[in-house]
Amino acid sequence: MVESTENNLKPPPLRIGGLTIDRPTVLAPMAGLTDLPFRLLCARHGCGLVMTEVVNAQGVLRASSQTMCYLEACAQERPVGAQLYGSDPQVMAEAAARIEALGRFDLIDINCGCPVPKIVNKGAGVALMKQPGIIAEMIRLIRAAVDLPVTAKTRIGLSPDEVNISEVAHAIEEGGAQMLAIHARLAAVKHSGPADWDLMALIKSQRQIPIVGNGGIECAADAGAMRAATGVDGVMIARAALGRPWLFSQVRAA
Repeated sequence: MVESTENNLKPPPLRIGGLTIDRPTVLAPMAGLTDLPFRLLCARHGCGLVMTEVVNAQGVLRASSQTMCYLEACAQERPVGAQLYGSDPQVMAEAAARIEALGRFDLIDINCGCPVPKIVNKGAGVALMKQPGIIAEMIRLIRAAVDLPVTAKTRIGLSPDEVNISEVAHAIEEGGAQMLAIHARLAAVKHSGPADWDLMALIKSQRQIPIVGNGGIECAADAGAMRAATGVDGVMIARAALGRPWLFSQVRAA
């Protein structure tokens, strides 16, 4: 019996450690945007994995009320990942353990790509890409502190003179991360200009862990085009989902 076209086109699930994402689409973490109500909308429209806003590890340890608001979650949106930022590996590990203890989340994601000055000036976000060894150590300590899968999200580099995603991706895998999401733009350009899918494809060919692609997806057809061009294991959608969470159901249908 010949399988249907739908079954033939269905992408394989995204496997992140012991977590299986049947629909390999991810809502990118976005500060001030990916709160619980928006994540729920995206999940209801077929997003396979949603992410919190970026969460300050120091704030978690202080149990800051503002920080803990970012960690509101519910069963209806799961699977959901908590994205942490910080510069101290030990602090990050302790914060990850406290987040796991909440029992609300399915993975811990490390922010290695945010270009916002108030985060970069603390040595966190994309500033971590200057020190791949610190990223690897951070992942090792977090892996030792929690049972949840640990993942990371990066840019391809800071500037045209600092494109070091190959080195960083190696450190992330060696540290024990179970997935890497790559925003295929430089931190210097933030969200403007074309995404470098060729470089993303190169990283995918070099690494054994799942690679999720981010950048340049504006519609359902773009998601398929990225997968075809790069071989990534999943696609991460950010600004294109704002105001139209049904984009995830369109990607699924396509």
